[in-house]
Amino acid sequence: MARKLQGYGPLGVLINVLSSFWLACALLACMMYLTFFGTYAQIDIGLFEATKVYFTSWFLWRDLGAFSLPYFPGGKLCMALLALNMFIGGFLRLRITKRTIGVVIVHMGIAFMLVAGLVKLHWSEEGKIGLMEGETSAYFDSFQLWEVAIWDMDQPFTGTELVIPDEHISDLTGDERRTFTHPDLPFEIELSGFVKNCSMQPKGPNWQAAGPVVDGWGIFELEPMVESERNVGGLHINVIAEGEVQKGLLWGRQFAPWTVEVGGKRWAIDMRNERYLMPFSIQLDDFIKDDHPGMSMARAFKSHVTKINGDGSQEKVLIQMNEPLREGDLVLFQSSFNQFNGREYSVFSVVRNVSDKWPEYALWVTTFGMLWVFGTRLVLFVRRQSKRTSAPGASS
Repeated sequence: MARKLQGYGPLGVLINVLSSFWLACALLACMMYLTFFGTYAQIDIGLFEATKVYFTSWFLWRDLGAFSLPYFPGGKLCMALLALNMFIGGFLRLRITKRTIGVVIVHMGIAFMLVAGLVKLHWSEEGKIGLMEGETSAYFDSFQLWEVAIWDMDQPFTGTELVIPDEHISDLTGDERRTFTHPDLPFEIELSGFVKNCSMQPKGPNWQAAGPVVDGWGIFELEPMVESERNVGGLHINVIAEGEVQKGLLWGRQFAPWTVEVGGKRWAIDMRNERYLMPFSIQLDDFIKDDHPGMSMARAFKSHVTKINGDGSQEKVLIQMNEPLREGDLVLFQSSFNQFNGREYSVFSVVRNVSDKWPEYALWVTTFGMLWVFGTRLVLFVRRQSKRTSAPGASS
């Protein structure tokens, strides 16, 4: 059924390579390698880091002193090439006839599934919402990423909040530093000395602070946790205005933002998990935990919430295990619970993924293609058997 494309010069050679059966086999072998070693690596570096190193990267990198070299294709590159292989092989190299149309449809379904995975890896946002009964939130927090937020303390709810995202923070390790300015700020911000996991402690003689000590406090660096969501980042900050420098420390678990006064105005600067706005607010009305009989172990837990839309309308929703709240490309799952000061605390995992339903669509396309392939084969088989049994002299 497959054919090589002739007469297209280098383009034809490239298309033949990209759509070849051997490339598909090689990519599947690479993905098996990534799956095995990526899963094994979770023991030492945790799920988030293993996913980033093996599955959401274009290449696996090896450090060689002052530079790094790619030594193996990453999961993103393998999926991209395999999707391209399916598309080109299905459209260009297969002869599309009544007999092969089902195979072409199966190719398209599998390729669409791979594209859905690529879109999720590259553009999705994941995080959590933790609410006590009666609390409301219009955003969810990232599990691992950090940001620095700056706002005018005299306008905490009506003013503009400026944010420096994780991509401009997490690479400021060692002596690296970066300066940020904005027309709305009467000062410059210099960030440096990012530490992936740390605590803030009064500086004593028995430990070495990571970076300068500020007002008797320093950053005490800790070993990164295998569960990356348990890491608490920290960094140094300098606020520079009219030649004067105010030094400070930012920590991901500080109880209140760091404040500075510049030009007679007070500004708050806070380090926190990256926040993603939702198109609605969610209020926890009641959390219910059902235990196994005679035990304190939860059998099921669910949250009665009020979904408050942007136009002010409200909707009562039940979120429980295997029954999430879906709104466009946003999905809220009931993931865990806790108690704090005698009040019940519900935690929702949140995913914003434009390709959330694409795997389902791809599955239907693939199923239709397989039904076409096996259905037509079955019809042909039945017809042949009917001709044999109806032929003169055929035994009953």
